[in-house]
Amino acid sequence: MKKIIIILMAFFLTAEAGYIKESVEAHKKGEHKKVASIYQKACNEGKASACYNLGVLYMGSDGIKKDVTKAMSYYKKACDEKFTSACYNLGVIYSAGKNVKKDIKKAVKLYKKACKDKDGAACNNLGRIYAQGDGVTQDKKMATTFYEKSCASFDLIGCNNLGYMYAHGEGVKKDYKRANAFYKKACDGNVYMACENLGVMHENGLGLKQDYKKASQLYKKACDKKFAKGCNNLGILHIQGNGVKQDTIKAKSLFKTACDKGLKLACTNYKYLDDSKKGN
Repeated sequence: MKKIIIILMAFFLTAEAGYIKESVEAHKKGEHKKVASIYQKACNEGKASACYNLGVLYMGSDGIKKDVTKAMSYYKKACDEKFTSACYNLGVIYSAGKNVKKDIKKAVKLYKKACKDKDGAACNNLGRIYAQGDGVTQDKKMATTFYEKSCASFDLIGCNNLGYMYAHGEGVKKDYKRANAFYKKACDGNVYMACENLGVMHENGLGLKQDYKKASQLYKKACDKKFAKGCNNLGILHIQGNGVKQDTIKAKSLFKTACDKGLKLACTNYKYLDDSKKGN
């Protein structure tokens, strides 16, 4: 019996690889309609991954006219076959409400299905929905639970958000050390919002020894990747001369960078320095 299962599995994997290889070759040649045709045939044969790929194509791809209704139907077909990413994508469409009527209840149901299968991004989105009370009763404790699942499923944005909950005591008892651990995990994985958050903890000595130099390094890491709050906070350190050389010109440049990214506080800081210079 075990031998038969192995043979059948091998056959299944070969069949899957066949349509994937064929579609990749067509894509390289720019034969977009052929790619869709290959996926369609495989989807009709019951291959959930092909249905998912069709959904992606119809959400907007070279040579394929965008058709959200078609995309959703293929995502649903793949989701019904337990293809987790399809459930997540369908949840995003209902949650955003850009191409269809917004339906948070449907989004939550789809995200929960994907989260149950350890889709970290789906768990994170559930955390955000419950934290904000977006179409559901606000529940910070529930939000924290989903952020925990998200982080455990290697979604580093979920780790950052979990860190925030511990830092502010939302849904859990305030715990700066745990917050720092989650911020660090996310920052090490290049979630630059987490680097800025960890910088704030170092600057203010929350759960660890106050360290302006370390804070400046974390703010710089965030700023170098155009995370506006990192640039603004680094600018403030340059004004104060904390952890970095006091440098008003550098601070003004950093405020300008953050302002250009849409951070109003940085625009205010930039204007203040600019007006001060004119006043002199």
